[in-house]
Amino acid sequence: MKAFHVGFVFAICHALLVPGARGQETDVRIVRVLTIGNSFAQNACRYLESIADSDGSCRIVIGTANIGGCTLEKHAALAEKSATDPDQKPYRGDAGKRYSLQEYLAAEQWDYVTLQQMSALSYKPESYHPYVEQLVAIIREHAPQAEILVHQTWAYRPDSPLLKSDGITQQEMYRRLAAAYDSVAEQLNSRIIPVGTAFQLARNTSGREVLVVDPEFDYDTPVYPALPKQTHSLVTGWFWRTNGDQKAFRLDFKHGNNQGCFLAGLVWYEVLTGNDATETSFRPQGMSEEDAMFFRRVAHQAVASRKPGIAK
Repeated sequence: MKAFHVGFVFAICHALLVPGARGQETDVRIVRVLTIGNSFAQNACRYLESIADSDGSCRIVIGTANIGGCTLEKHAALAEKSATDPDQKPYRGDAGKRYSLQEYLAAEQWDYVTLQQMSALSYKPESYHPYVEQLVAIIREHAPQAEILVHQTWAYRPDSPLLKSDGITQQEMYRRLAAAYDSVAEQLNSRIIPVGTAFQLARNTSGREVLVVDPEFDYDTPVYPALPKQTHSLVTGWFWRTNGDQKAFRLDFKHGNNQGCFLAGLVWYEVLTGNDATETSFRPQGMSEEDAMFFRRVAHQAVASRKPGIAK
């Protein structure tokens, strides 16, 4: 995913003219979004530009203040360090340029800035405070024109060891994280990007249930490169990690796979642009049109479920 595309930006306006059909000119709206997050924001934005390009009426510019596994607390602490130490530039932008959060916020006239909690803490409401308030204050100081959006992340796969250790189900994780994000959004008077809701809608659709245990696969003594069937999974699931001759059978129960990233991108697209995700045409390589249409409908349903408050 591209990070921060300065070449698309024209500071004097939010639109440019590009050739349209039969030589006519078409207004293309530019939407600029800065994500303050981690790998989940990276997942959500993986296909976002391509989805917008397929629509033809808008182009999305993405800035990525993301660090793998980063919590709201860590983002706030890094911003505090950057305020007193100019060498503290933890975020990588376009062409490898380094930014502090304050610099990244001021680098462009962002239309939106997104905030999220790290997934393992997302269902623990006490983990959001006072860090989300500290970050909001920084955003409002350095990007006062931007609308702050709350990125609702998704629940883990049912076979997640973390769910087992906490003694909760996937549905319970979703219920708790949705309540935590709702509380923050209400406090900030912000809109939500309901990716977690979209994931649950897809997972709970009849015929789309996730197969997390393949009865025909030997999980105890797997043989490379065989993998179990993981039908309808929205996250990576079981995979082989290779390092030279070394091969390890591992479970990624959290990060989006092609389907999950596509669904998340559709939700982001509809919230950021106000356009109907069902009217887009992009689909990732290898995905059937039937599956793509399903995910477009689910994304639209998830966003519509947040009405009123989501402009259509």
